Amino acid sequence: MQRSLLSLFWIVLLWWTAYALVFAGQVVSMGEQQGQAITWGQALRHSFGGWMTWVPLSLGLCWLVLRHPIGRGHLWRPLSILFLGVLAVVVLRAVYVAVTNPLFGWYETLPSFGDVLMASLRNNIMLAATVVGVAHALVFYRQAREREQRVAELETHLATTQLEALRAQLHPHFLFNALNSVAEMLHRDPEVADHMLVSLSALLRDSLAVERNQLRPLRRELAVVEHYLMIEKIRLGDRLAISWQVDEHCLDIDVPMLILQPLVENAIVHAIARQRAPGTLVVRARIDEDMLVLDVENSVGPGQPSAPGTGMGLRSIRDRLRLLYAERATLVTVDAGAGVHAAQVRLPIEPSGTDTMASAPAERA
Repeated sequence: MQRSLLSLFWIVLLWWTAYALVFAGQVVSMGEQQGQAITWGQALRHSFGGWMTWVPLSLGLCWLVLRHPIGRGHLWRPLSILFLGVLAVVVLRAVYVAVTNPLFGWYETLPSFGDVLMASLRNNIMLAATVVGVAHALVFYRQAREREQRVAELETHLATTQLEALRAQLHPHFLFNALNSVAEMLHRDPEVADHMLVSLSALLRDSLAVERNQLRPLRRELAVVEHYLMIEKIRLGDRLAISWQVDEHCLDIDVPMLILQPLVENAIVHAIARQRAPGTLVVRARIDEDMLVLDVENSVGPGQPSAPGTGMGLRSIRDRLRLLYAERATLVTVDAGAGVHAAQVRLPIEPSGTDTMASAPAERA
């Protein structure tokens, strides 16, 4: 930020220095054409005396634009503030002319301050408005660059998340266990085996899909989680009980892709699958004022140690939340007591998308 402000200072200083030099050259040229002997010293003195005052004035207007830029949803208040800033520049220029007239001789006879002020209004209001417009162009350019950088970072994080999801699904234990379960079910319950293969195919297809959109409706995210849990439910049997507690009003709210699956995966791999006693997984979605709250809770056996992990999944989620929502979204993991571990994601509710593909298990309990 300090580097950007320093660059802005040098840009403003160089611009008005160049402008003052060009204006001085025009004054000398016009003097020659009119038969008036105006030296370069005189022209430079008056030109720099007048135009270099725009350096602090321009910086002040740029500061106002940085603090109160005009944008979507922010129009009248910034316009009012910037209009007052332009009027302040007009008044300051009039005061400067009146005070420095004995030094630079702007007027042969200094008129009343009202006349000086009206002249300043005519001469400076459009110039000040132009500075405000150029400052906005610089602000919008910087915002566009920041958006491009954020999009690039988001795409990188999403690719990392998809690779992690694919790696987990292609992990030998997961894949071999899933295929072994299919082989067993083929002889006992071909329909369940067929559903299991469909779920495995859906998981792999979702992980390999190339999507530029970072968000999708919660119902689609839950559908992916349901495919994963169906495989784990068949594999773990009675050792896994699943409870869906999803408010139907949440289903069309957009959430980041693959925001829930890593949390559910952690609960299965690092807790429930490692205990012999039956475990419970709860997936909950609810609205809390203007926030969407997603909870993933799993039971933990007495004295059960935590399984080692890289923590990459949680870091990736936190990084993506920061890039998408800044400080408005959070992910916290806590031991909720009574043998329960919980992960909670809080997201600001954004305008919902229109994609309603893939039904989710919202009514199940």
